[in-house]
Amino acid sequence: MRQQVRHTGWLAAIVCLGVACATFGVSSGSIVGAAAVNAVGTSLPSDAAPPSGQVLTLLGREGTYIDWSKTVQKSQWQPGLMSDPLVRQDINADIKPLAAERWTISPDGRTWTFFLRPGLQWSDGAPLTAQDFEYTIKRVANPETGHDVAWYFASIKNFKDANEGKALLDRIGVIAVNATTLQITTNEPTPYLPMLISDLYVVPQHIVSKVGDSWSTSPATAVSAGPFKLASWERDRQLVFVANPMYRGIRKPYLERIVYKIGRDETLFPAYLGGEIDAIPWIYEGSLSPSDVAKIQADPKLKSESYTWPYYQTWWIAFGGDQTAFKDPRVRRAFAMAVDRDAIIKSVWRGMAAPAYGMLPPGFHCADPARLKGAMAYNPEQAKRLLAEAGYPGGKGFPKYDLMLRAASPTVQTAGEAIQAMIKQNLGVEMGVQNLERKLFMDRLNKYESPIVLIPWEYDYFDASNFMNIYRSGGRHPWANADYDKLVNDANSSMSEAQRCATYRRAEDVLVRDPGAVFLWHPTVMQLWKPWVKGEILKRNKLGILGWQRPSKADMLPYIYISKDKK
Repeated sequence: MRQQVRHTGWLAAIVCLGVACATFGVSSGSIVGAAAVNAVGTSLPSDAAPPSGQVLTLLGREGTYIDWSKTVQKSQWQPGLMSDPLVRQDINADIKPLAAERWTISPDGRTWTFFLRPGLQWSDGAPLTAQDFEYTIKRVANPETGHDVAWYFASIKNFKDANEGKALLDRIGVIAVNATTLQITTNEPTPYLPMLISDLYVVPQHIVSKVGDSWSTSPATAVSAGPFKLASWERDRQLVFVANPMYRGIRKPYLERIVYKIGRDETLFPAYLGGEIDAIPWIYEGSLSPSDVAKIQADPKLKSESYTWPYYQTWWIAFGGDQTAFKDPRVRRAFAMAVDRDAIIKSVWRGMAAPAYGMLPPGFHCADPARLKGAMAYNPEQAKRLLAEAGYPGGKGFPKYDLMLRAASPTVQTAGEAIQAMIKQNLGVEMGVQNLERKLFMDRLNKYESPIVLIPWEYDYFDASNFMNIYRSGGRHPWANADYDKLVNDANSSMSEAQRCATYRRAEDVLVRDPGAVFLWHPTVMQLWKPWVKGEILKRNKLGILGWQRPSKADMLPYIYISKDKK
């Protein structure tokens, strides 16, 4: 149970002393009364190691900026340490207040007014204001920023037009009414807007406007409004975050320090076995191979440190646009029916995945995948006929494309090679496989320059719009379908939950049967953490999942601590 020191009674004396110690440079580890209080005034749980032991060490990839208003795909883990969005998602994926203490909705469902908590500030002492949030949204929309997933916020009024250079930034539906009041207007009623902006990590206008894109890369300018601040960033080696003594939000952390070592995916498991890191929470593109999983399951100690659960993520093959052979829906259907997803799951993932028949993962909001099981079933003979009807009998004359992968793990590369072999065997089509560096892959994807890609999407928030918006015209992929757009837009703006789900399913039918993509698998994830890593990660959520959820977004980190079990 998290114990936050409150400014009341004798506890107030403790927190005042704790904060004073931090402010005047007295080292953490103070024992005040019966409770150990860390450098930012948080009272540690009774089984916690002393403040000097509140250090979590992780390992992962290196990015360019700790700034999601600049880039998501090239970002460095993790902006959520240094920034509080207006709202957050808890372990049940429910929306809770964060920087905003409350909000209201206009009667027409289009205008949302958020009221910030008083007293929020940046680590340099400047106040955190509604103007910072307005600036952040306009920074994402500004075409000069070159944001890689700006379409994500297209529900905000005039956002898309501004991002495409068709409207001035001042026309975007966001305005700071005063220092603590932010108003966001959407194109249509958008019941999921709070979920959408739980990923809006506010940046300091007074710093970014002076320093530019590099503001988040140096402790000298990376001011923080979150529970941690950047202490150091040694390129190709590690980043260190420390608890932010100037933080005035509601997520004061237990941890004193987070050490993030830089390393490739394949170095994670050896580092964990060697005791160099405390956990492997990463799950986005699968950091543990099937052989790693087999080793874990055969070792009682490792097995006791592992946590396995189905993940809300879908992998699919996406196609290029009108400049490619995939403009013909018969070609897309031929490829869909030529890939045996069950064989890939059995031979490559060794059971650590479930077959995907549509976009929405099983158990997710509005999902009903069973109805689509036979829509694009594996059928090599039908696939051959469709390709022949499209003018490529036996694959003759079909252009030579490469299946593009995004900084893929060895296991995903194996899956890509299995797809390559199936396409050759069942369609007679020669296809290469390229594993591109992440930035190059995303640059090509965003310009619709890749004829065929293998790519995942994981949930950002528990609402079907999070998946279904991807395939709207002008979204991540070049496929466009007016019927699909209308159905998704209707579902997005409906205030009836039953009607929303029914309409999303009709849109998913269009996407699967056209097809806009070949849906392949939903991963089952395995995470590892040492027995001394405790806190909210050991709570089972309302969906029955016990796991380090949303690790890439750091939502749980302020609620994690190191126990006395660590020697």
